[in-house]
Amino acid sequence: METRSVYLLAGSNSSHVLLRDTLERLFRRKYRTFFLLFLWTAAMGAYVWFSAPAYEDEIQFFINNNRAGAIVTPEYNNGPVPRDYVDEAAVATEIQLLSNADLLRNVVVQCGLADPANGVAVEKAVEQLQKKLKVSPVLKANMIKASYSSSNPQEVQAVLRTLAKGYMDEHVLAHGSKGAYELFDKQASFYKQRLQELQDGLTEFQQGRSIVALGEQKDLNLRKLLELQAAYKDNEAARVANTRKIGRLTEKLAKLDPRITTQARQVPNQYSVERLNTMLVELQNRRTELLAKFQPHDRLVAEVDKQIADTKASLDRADRMSSTEQTTDVNPIRQSLDAELAKAELGETEYQAHEASLKKEIADYGRSLSTLQNATTDDDQRMRDIKQTEENFFLYSKKREEARIEEAMDQQRIANAVLVKSARLPALPKPRVSITLAAAYVLGCLLLLAFTFASELARSAVYTPWELEGLTGLPVLANVPIQRIPSSARAKVLAIPEFIP
Repeated sequence: METRSVYLLAGSNSSHVLLRDTLERLFRRKYRTFFLLFLWTAAMGAYVWFSAPAYEDEIQFFINNNRAGAIVTPEYNNGPVPRDYVDEAAVATEIQLLSNADLLRNVVVQCGLADPANGVAVEKAVEQLQKKLKVSPVLKANMIKASYSSSNPQEVQAVLRTLAKGYMDEHVLAHGSKGAYELFDKQASFYKQRLQELQDGLTEFQQGRSIVALGEQKDLNLRKLLELQAAYKDNEAARVANTRKIGRLTEKLAKLDPRITTQARQVPNQYSVERLNTMLVELQNRRTELLAKFQPHDRLVAEVDKQIADTKASLDRADRMSSTEQTTDVNPIRQSLDAELAKAELGETEYQAHEASLKKEIADYGRSLSTLQNATTDDDQRMRDIKQTEENFFLYSKKREEARIEEAMDQQRIANAVLVKSARLPALPKPRVSITLAAAYVLGCLLLLAFTFASELARSAVYTPWELEGLTGLPVLANVPIQRIPSSARAKVLAIPEFIP
């Protein structure tokens, strides 16, 4: 025996069978389906026709990240860097402020949407206002919008205007800094007084220690002390050299004569020779006279001869004798060394005086540098305190000025939320048929069709072979058409399977 599925028996594929089965189920209840669709269409048409005309308007706000002029000087700004964009959190915060229940309650009371004395009526009006008021961000823009619809155009304008004014007040109150100016002014005054006290204390401290600029004075004194110490060493070395010079000059002067011979000559004994020659001539003349009177052997002549011989012997000795003439002068070398020695001895005195002066100056600068060094810790601490106090004073002064500007902006209602589109009186009502209404109508039709299809799935009767096959799990080989019988007697339709041997 050969078995086939119901779909092969029907002669169509699964998708066609599914579509056919769905359509058959719907058209099997076509009168009910058409009736329900007619009722739904009539209800929607009546709603559109008889509903009162609705007027709608919207207001828009532009959200800035910072208010203009909120930052006084960027060089003292220790806070976060201002951003040019507004993130989603800021926009969501503004939407919450705009949808605040207290704000809506004030709108209800000010616009007369409910009796202020009746709290229940006010709360109901607030709920109705929340339903009619639509607050949403503008896509791809730093803006939010709020729309309101009502059958009364004056009510739409009044509600939106009151809402815009109340929102701006709430925004300024939420983003304001009330009391910040007094706080920053108190702190700035405190640090100003503290700074003046520290500066006066520093001035008194520096005057007591003759300090003008501690760092420069220390550097100057240190350089001067180093220069004096170098000069002292140079003077000491020069003095030692001068002492050695004096000793050597003294040794050399001890070996030199004060005067030296400048000229020397040999001079003969001219006077004695001339006297002896004169005496020899006189003796020879006398002998001649005596020879004229006496014999050569006479005693007188012999005496004269002896005198002549003695005179000649003396003349010979006088000729051999000579004297030396010498010319002397002051020794220039000794004179120069005496001058150098005197100069060196004078220099020794100068070196000693200079050494004593340098010792005194070195001691003075050493004490001054020690005093400045001891005062460095206190001076640095005082300078640090002054710098810290000055920074705090500048900080709180800047904050005070910012707070003053913030309060001035709050008073002038200058905020980082700007109403760019204000409420106006709507002249034309909204179209009766809108995309929302059309979508609701289509959705209702789909729900009716789904209801019809679900009711068909819940029935117990079987109308097609594939339903029977799906119900029994057995293949359907043949089917018998349904006979037309009265509806009162029609309860079930049975498919009698035939077996092929």
